[in-house]
Amino acid sequence: MSKTTKIVRTVYLYIAALVSLIFVAVGTGTLLNTALKTYVFPKAQKGGYSRCNQQPPVYGLDGTKDANVTTEQQKQQIANMLADYENWKKDNSGEECYSAERQSSVVDAITMILVALPICLLHWRIIKREKEKEDRIS
Repeated sequence: MSKTTKIVRTVYLYIAALVSLIFVAVGTGTLLNTALKTYVFPKAQKGGYSRCNQQPPVYGLDGTKDANVTTEQQKQQIANMLADYENWKKDNSGEECYSAERQSSVVDAITMILVALPICLLHWRIIKREKEKEDRIS
């Protein structure tokens, strides 16, 4: 193996190990952040998730101010609007919303760790083996 090839290989191994280690650190940080927001500082997440702060659906109804002259179609529109609002409230507010966002964050972090950690360990093992081989030769 030529000297240039050996240098390029060594640089590649160190960069690959470093980048994968950074991903492991980011994934671990995300898990720690989620755990802290869930158990230690629960109010910290309340303003953080944009999905949990959306406004309910808004409808325009054609109607008059007199309740006695509402048509069946308008009554159906109002019933649909109230049902949509209840569904929105269930899915986009309270613990249900935050739980879904937390789970998504944890899944992303665990995936990052599960992919990056073996890559980091593999490259680090190769680096260590080459160092030991160089030490034996010299």
